[in-house]
Amino acid sequence: MTGLLGGLLAPVFGVIAAVRIRKHRQRGWVLVICGLVAFAAWASVITYQVATGSAWWQQPPQERLPEGAAHGLDLTAGDCFWSPPASGATDVLRAPCSTPHTAEAFEVLPLDGGAMPDIVEVYQRTLARCEADAREMSGVRVQVVTPTSASWNEGKHRAVCYYRFATEMTAPVR
Repeated sequence: MTGLLGGLLAPVFGVIAAVRIRKHRQRGWVLVICGLVAFAAWASVITYQVATGSAWWQQPPQERLPEGAAHGLDLTAGDCFWSPPASGATDVLRAPCSTPHTAEAFEVLPLDGGAMPDIVEVYQRTLARCEADAREMSGVRVQVVTPTSASWNEGKHRAVCYYRFATEMTAPVR
């Protein structure tokens, strides 16, 4: 806020400085000119963005995920996808199991409704359950997608267990 206010007051202070420099025959004229040019550039960019509708506050909210993307909690057992680097709640890019992919969901765990539980506890509990239910495979890490407070409030009271492969796969592990 201070930067915006200072930016709007820049030409006023520039004119005051120019009058004092001229009246008292002081140095600093070049700095005043540089400040006014910088203000003009800043004002031009803001004016252009507002006029073209490209300012950040004019952008519509992104409501849809890109084609092929899904929220990790919307996966079902048997879905193949490109895995995020770590467990947690995230969007993923689905892929047919016959094409290259790095992860496969193998179980959906329902969670009790009500108030949002402690996320660390949910993560630890669901990861332990996923690891217990997973098949033993070499080069595979078991991970879990857990809800955030936002996804919990949307009614996504579940966790998704998935295999994270060390290399790309082109077939399901089922």
